[in-house]
Amino acid sequence: MKKSFLKRKEAIILSAIEIIDELGFQGLSTKELAKSQEITEGALYKHFTSKEEIILAVIDYYGHYDDIIAQTVEMKNMAPKDALVFAVGFLAEYYENYPAITAIANSYEVFKYNSLAKDKIRAIHEKRVEFLSNLILRGVNLGDFPNSVKAEQFAKVIKGFFRETISEWRMNDYNFSLKERILSTLDMLFSIY
Repeated sequence: MKKSFLKRKEAIILSAIEIIDELGFQGLSTKELAKSQEITEGALYKHFTSKEEIILAVIDYYGHYDDIIAQTVEMKNMAPKDALVFAVGFLAEYYENYPAITAIANSYEVFKYNSLAKDKIRAIHEKRVEFLSNLILRGVNLGDFPNSVKAEQFAKVIKGFFRETISEWRMNDYNFSLKERILSTLDMLFSIY
């Protein structure tokens, strides 16, 4: 019973992501979500108490690989540049294999009037910048990057081109390899530093 409950809950989250990708956040309604799951709205409320709770679960799902990436980097004791390539490449590959999730990537502005969602998405992005900054700082300390490199600024450059490339990829109907484009840009940045 519990296993099927959890499967249904994840299925609802995935359907919500698909609806957001197709119709935007404004198109996400409990009625539309219940219809996509072929359940009643009442059954939907057995899993989530509100639309806001569904949106928060979607945001959690968006960031759910972040800790796994960090743990993998730590467990494998990767060199900073290798860790950056792994982390950025992993996310790019995940997004390439699940394009709908990228609808969440640039959604901060959508949440400006929903403080819980805004805080949650901001925390994910701040955590990503902190993770990248720590890798870059380690790289500076090991001599992989010059001392002039400002870790947080460089992390934001990486994050910025990643988000911009996602936007371009989506606008061009996914007609290029997201992972290849992002990793080649990262390689170019490494050559500058």
